Parts: sequence; C-alpha cells; structure tokens
Amino acid sequence: MCKVVSGDVDADQVGGDRAIRGHNPVADALGMQDAPILITSALCRSGVAFLELDCNSRNVGLTQAVREDAFLIALQMKACRDFDLYADGRLIRPQQFEAGSVAIFDLRSNLATDLRDPFHVVDLYLPRAALDDIADDAGLNRVAELRHQPGTAIGDPVARDLLLSMRPALAARPGETAALFVDHLALALATHVAHVYGGMRHSRPVPRGGLAAWQERRAKELLCANLNGGIALSDLARECELSIRHFTRAFRQSTGVAPHAWLVHQRLEKARGLLAMSSMAVADIAVDCGFADQSHLTRAFQRAVGMSPGAWRRMNFRPRAMTAPLQLDSENWLEDSHGRSRASITCSP
Repeated sequence: MCKVVSGDVDADQVGGDRAIRGHNPVADALGMQDAPILITSALCRSGVAFLELDCNSRNVGLTQAVREDAFLIALQMKACRDFDLYADGRLIRPQQFEAGSVAIFDLRSNLATDLRDPFHVVDLYLPRAALDDIADDAGLNRVAELRHQPGTAIGDPVARDLLLSMRPALAARPGETAALFVDHLALALATHVAHVYGGMRHSRPVPRGGLAAWQERRAKELLCANLNGGIALSDLARECELSIRHFTRAFRQSTGVAPHAWLVHQRLEKARGLLAMSSMAVADIAVDCGFADQSHLTRAFQRAVGMSPGAWRRMNFRPRAMTAPLQLDSENWLEDSHGRSRASITCSP
C-alpha cells in the first residue's frame, strides 16, 4: 500500500490567503489521491503544482496512463531501479534513478509505469502552458519541448535543491504555507527548467535597475497589508506595471532580498513590537502578524532571534518602549513553512 507523506490535504482549493491544496492527475494515476499537493497561485491558470509521493510497497504493478499537456520534474528521494516506463506503449528501461537524481517525464506521451521497487519522489507538475506564460512574461520565444533522454535521470543540483526546499511546505499543516512562498519557488524552478532544458534565452539585455520609488512603496504597502503571504507575485508585479520576472529581480535589487524574505522580516518586526509593548497573548500576536498559529511564530522567532517569543518578552517587555529593529540578513534569507531560513532564490538562472 502506498503511504501518504503528510497529513490532511483538502480536496478543494482552500482560500486565497494560503497556498492552495488540491488534486493532480499524476497522483490520481498512482492511486495516491491523498498525497500532499500545493498548487501555485502565480501560474494558477495552468495548474503548476508541487507534490510528494512516497510508496513503501513492492510490486504495485502497472499504473493508469497519464496523458496531459505537461511535464513532470521529479527528484528521486531514494534509489528506484526496478520499474518499466511505457510511452505511447513503447517500453523504456529506466537508467540512473539514484537518490538525488532528477528526471523529466513528458506526460504528453501517454505515460504509464510498471512499478516493482518502492519509490519516494518530490515533483513539479509543469504544464506547457506555464512555460508559455514564463516566455511571454519575459518577452521571449515560447518553449515547445524540454530536451531530455526519456527514462534517464540526471544530476541537476539547482532543480534538486529547489524541490528539496518544498518538502517542509508540503508536510506543513494547512494554513502554515504562504502562497507567496510557493509562487517564488515554482517560478524559480520553472524558469530554470525553461532555460536549461527548453533553450529559452534572452535576445536583448535584461533591465538590471531596481524599482522606482513609487513601485517600491506600492509593493511594500501590499506586502504589509498581506502579512499572511496571501498575495501572489503576479499581483505585486501587476500593481508595479512590471512582468513577474522583472519585478522579482528589481525588488531584490532595491531591497537586497526577495519579496517573501522581506515579508517574513516585517512579520517578525511587528511581532517584536507587540511582544515588547503590549500585553496581547502570544497566540493572538502570531495571528495578528500573519503566522498560522503560535507554534509557527515560535519556530520563525527562534530561528531569527535565538529564543522563543515568551523568553524574549520576559527580557524586553517595556510598554510603549521602542526596540531596536532586527537586522535583515545581507545573505538574503527565505523562511520555509516551518520557520527555518534558507538562501533566497531569484526566478532567473
């Protein structure tokens, strides 16, 4: 029997303020409808999604065929050597499916799998329409194909690390993962794939400047008004009259960090102010500052400050006192859904 990695996954799309959870045709074909799945809102028209599939059983047998206008970028969490792949009925023997390798599957080829080994993968489901959106957004020619050897996994450290970065978000409780975080990683990985395997290249110089003053002000206003991370990168870019790619690059140029990292910093700054100057319960402060709950705040606060919110309050509680602001790491960090910090990643290669 295949095992679901994390807890409950909502069958329907859940609200706009958090990452959307739902179903995916790949999980359905494997009989793993309850697998953890996160759909990005930035490219929601095309259904880009992350999913984690963990099956401890042997000899699962032949899966249902999947025929979708999409690709699957799959990180192997453990070696899976004994299975057969069928593309339009043609047998393909897999090669190099070792732990840490990445495989590209073309789902347009009526793909089915005869599974004998257990498997554990973290996937990006990437519809071709999403690749079109990325190319259109950048003003480049669309990507028709992804260059790959069917059935052969490869080493791709960038794709590997980006997919690994999604594991805590996939395992998080509902409400803990911000849509902005999922958007950021999905766009980064999809753009990497389009450049490396789709041959998407810039035909003209890419603007390198930061945001104009009014754009930076507007972006920060919107982020502060959505501390829970419910605003999409596409919304921020549209308000600044920029493409998503240009906005992400310009925001980092202007602020030194990616939008989600800046947002997390604002959450923690607000939390520190309330801890120092108010008698609000920590649980109420967490919700007021955009965290899912008190434990979500505690993990992020512990990582950034080195102690729990309660311990920090006992040392610093001074009603109406001003506290020195946190220093935003110049190495540009990015909080995952469990409050751990990671190197932030731009959406360009």
